[in-house]
Amino acid sequence: MARETKKLELRPVDDTAEEQEPVVRLGNHETQQREKPVRLAIPESPLLSQRLDVPARKDVESRTHQPGIEELIDRAGADPDLLEQNWAKNSFHRQNVPWGWFVLFGTLIAAAVIWSLNGVNKSEVQAEKIRVATESIIDHDAQEDLEAGDLIVRIDAATRKFFDTTDVNELSRLVRHPERVTPLMHSYYGGKAVPAHGIRRTKILQPVTLGSRGNFWMETVELANNDTRSLLIEILPSGEPRIDWETLVCYQPMKWDTFVSERPPSTTLDFRVYAEQDNFFSHEFSDPATWNCFRLTALDSDETLFGYAKKTEQASRDILEILNLNHGKRASLILRLSIPEGLQSRRGVVIEKMLSPRWLHVDPPDPSS
Repeated sequence: MARETKKLELRPVDDTAEEQEPVVRLGNHETQQREKPVRLAIPESPLLSQRLDVPARKDVESRTHQPGIEELIDRAGADPDLLEQNWAKNSFHRQNVPWGWFVLFGTLIAAAVIWSLNGVNKSEVQAEKIRVATESIIDHDAQEDLEAGDLIVRIDAATRKFFDTTDVNELSRLVRHPERVTPLMHSYYGGKAVPAHGIRRTKILQPVTLGSRGNFWMETVELANNDTRSLLIEILPSGEPRIDWETLVCYQPMKWDTFVSERPPSTTLDFRVYAEQDNFFSHEFSDPATWNCFRLTALDSDETLFGYAKKTEQASRDILEILNLNHGKRASLILRLSIPEGLQSRRGVVIEKMLSPRWLHVDPPDPSS
């Protein structure tokens, strides 16, 4: 139901204009910046003013238009989700799911699983091979241990019998190269009985390699008379141990001291000596451009000789090679020494040949050489 509105009427008011006092405005920084007001002149005669008659607030609606209920209903039917999607239209967009990547990842995982299973199968096969090889090695090692134990027993029995034997002929059955060594033994002992000293204990027993031969052992024993003896033992292809008698007694064809003092002329003998390079050149050997000089000594002797070999001969080259391998230190050699007829040098001998780079003949020497 519409309200009745009252009509606005103009009503004249007869007010006498009062004389107004002039207004003086104080200026400041702010007011100076503003536009100065325009002062109006006071009219000389009073003006008639008219007042508008405004109805009370309660009687008048302040809004000029009142929306109908249909507009409110239209607003209530708006879809807020649609509005929000429209707001985010520029910042949000949908994408399709990248199923190809999932397929690729799945394929890679499957391949990794298959590869792992294949690796496991190969590992099992390899483990079985290793197990079989290990068992074979263990069995082989066990067999070698048994053979080594049996060999040690044979070595011990042979050395004990050797030091218990007093007969040269019986002794010759236990030594290396018996055909060549037995005459040397008879000469060395001079037909006398061999001193027998039983073994008290074995101190060292270990394999050694001589040249390219690995069938040698070195044994150190303590005898009943408290002496300590070291000997080299060769294991024959038959498995029997044989003792190197020549190195045990350090056999010399003549006592070294006797050879040095007597110097038998026109004599050629094979000696086990220590050799080292020297520079003592005198008498027939005074030319260092022709000769190499070597200082020669022997076991348990203080006597010294100087051996000379021509630089152009094989003996000289062989000795120098051994000394070089020994870093310049003295070397244990078997040398063939000669005292020529009419030699003037009192300490000089001629080195004809190097027979062995050690005091042991690994192989029997050639009788014709």
